[in-house]
Amino acid sequence: MPNRTFIIGSRGSALALKQRDEAISALRQRLPDLQVKTVDVRTTGDVQRDAPVSSIGTSVFVSELQRAVILGEIDIAVHSMKDLPTARTDGLTVAAVPYREDPRDVVVSKSGAGLDELPRGAVVATGSPRRAALMFIRRPDLVLHLIRGNVNTRIEQMDEPSSQIDALILAAAGVNRLGMQHRIAQHLSCMDFVPAPAQGSLALECRSDDTEALALCQRIEHRQTRTCVETERAFISTIGAGCSTPVGAHAKIRGNVIVLAAFTANISATKSISLSAEAPVSDAMELGRRTARKMLADGADELMARGSFGSV
Repeated sequence: MPNRTFIIGSRGSALALKQRDEAISALRQRLPDLQVKTVDVRTTGDVQRDAPVSSIGTSVFVSELQRAVILGEIDIAVHSMKDLPTARTDGLTVAAVPYREDPRDVVVSKSGAGLDELPRGAVVATGSPRRAALMFIRRPDLVLHLIRGNVNTRIEQMDEPSSQIDALILAAAGVNRLGMQHRIAQHLSCMDFVPAPAQGSLALECRSDDTEALALCQRIEHRQTRTCVETERAFISTIGAGCSTPVGAHAKIRGNVIVLAAFTANISATKSISLSAEAPVSDAMELGRRTARKMLADGADELMARGSFGSV
């Protein structure tokens, strides 16, 4: 590795900084003498803090980071993989997908009750159409409260004495990375409470012609995680869902077989389609595309076209 100080950038949120630190720590486990400089990049998603993510799109969290890489202001961007558009950005390469954190969703509640133990009419907060739909399918008696903000902010809002929020549904990875595991009341199974594609995984992105940065990032590549994440992203790309649509996909590898669970619903969760399929690991990407085509043939496009998040 050359005698170079690598500039590694991320968003400036508490979770993004933890994710960046995690990536740098993994790199330094392999290269103890690695020299890095860190840069916080303020993104459109950080500025528009009051707008629901479903209305502004997840790409608002990555576009400024990508621009900083292209302009040479940073060498490597650390993203939440689920925020990255599925279409490749010219001049950039996802050089590494490290080992994935816990991909499950979790329930954090005032009382310590899980989703099934919450009283009838309890108020549950999320900003995710997918989580809201899965919640209503499991507990149609619950009340949805739309919420935006980082993990700390959401938990603080719930904990306020005057808050009407009884529980939150969050990504386990974010709660874990922030050291707040003690607040988790319930882990929700990936097979029936299907996560967002790539949930829990990171992406290290650099310029396609920066051979030194590419070689550095490759040191923390986790092949099985990339295979699972790319299968999930192949599904979401083929089904054509946006971030305002209740859609989930989760892949896992068992020996030489990859298993994919997928889900979509209309915005009010009165109709849904769930599917589980498997294939040899060598056919992982095609499994994602084939599963999406099967769900489209079963009417997923009609479900996804109905309504908008916030109208439930």
